[in-house]
Amino acid sequence: MALLHRWWRSRYGYAMVLELALVAVLLTLYRYGRFLAREQTGNAFANADFVMRVEEQLGIGNEAALQRQALDHLWLIGALNRYYVSVHFPATVAFFAITYVRAPHGYRRIRRLFMAVTAVALAMHVAFPLAPPRMLPGFVDTVTRYGPSVYQRSDVAETVNQYAAMPSLHFGWAVLVAYGVITLARSPWRWAILAHPVLILVSIVITANHFWLDAVVAGVLVGGALVAARALSSPVDDPVDEPYGVTTV
Repeated sequence: MALLHRWWRSRYGYAMVLELALVAVLLTLYRYGRFLAREQTGNAFANADFVMRVEEQLGIGNEAALQRQALDHLWLIGALNRYYVSVHFPATVAFFAITYVRAPHGYRRIRRLFMAVTAVALAMHVAFPLAPPRMLPGFVDTVTRYGPSVYQRSDVAETVNQYAAMPSLHFGWAVLVAYGVITLARSPWRWAILAHPVLILVSIVITANHFWLDAVVAGVLVGGALVAARALSSPVDDPVDEPYGVTTV
C-alpha cells in the first residue's frame, strides 16, 4: 500500500493522470467544435473567398500555382501527404512524452503554451469557420487523390471539424515543438528541429489543407502566448528550464 501511495503521489501517478485528463478535455472541445460548425458551410466558403481576396491584396495568394507546380512531381506530393498525415500528431506526442520525463519544469511551461494556443484556436475555429483550399475550385485534394486517405475514415470524419482551417494548429503545434526542443535541449543538433515547422508549412499548403494566412495567424497566436507567458511568469512558478537529460524525481 505504501508503494502504491508513493507511486500515486509521484509524477507518474496522479500528475500523469491529470495531464491525460487535460488532453482529453481539449480533444472533447475540439470534437464539440465540429458540431458547432456543421451548420456553417455557407459562412465557411464565404470566409474562404474573403481570405483569398486578402491574400491577393497582400501578394501571397499563390497556393494554387505552387500546388500545380508540385503536382508535376508525384514523389514530392506523396512525401508531403505522408508528412501531413503521419508526422504531426505522433511528433507532438513524442515531444510531450520526452519532455515530461526529462525536463519536468520546462514541460509545465510548454504545456501551458500548448493549451493556451489550442484553446484560442478552437474558439477561432467556431467564430470564423473556414473551408480549406482543397474544397475550392482550382485546388486538388492531394491526400484524397493520392493517399494516404484520412478524411474518408469514419473515426476521422466523426471527430474532425473540416472547416477549422484558421488558424492552422498543424503549424502552431509544430512551431511550439521546435521552440520547446531549442529552449530545453543543449545539443548543437537541436536546431535541426526547425525543419519540422518548415516541412509542416510546406505540406499544409501544397496539400491544399491551409492558406498561408492560416499559418500566419497561428504564428501570431504562438508569439502572443510566448509574450503573455513571459509577462505572467515568476521565478517561483517557473524556475530556470532544465535541459533534456536532467530529471527531477
